[in-house]
Amino acid sequence: MKPEKVHIGTTPKVREHHRIAKRCGMLGRIANHYGGEGYMAVDVRFLGGHRSLFWPEDLEVISSPQPW
Repeated sequence: MKPEKVHIGTTPKVREHHRIAKRCGMLGRIANHYGGEGYMAVDVRFLGGHRSLFWPEDLEVISSPQPW
């Protein structure tokens, strides 16, 4: 994910290359972001209420489900 694509409420997926294997593939919702485009941390809230900070490059945006 590029820093300019980070928006509160967006649903990201943790990329498969993340250093903590149990977080790979997890889906969450962006709760906040800190810093600027050159040095940004993204606060992601997961199901169950726990939160973690990520670098934008550790996340990828998933597309919204298409209406049937």
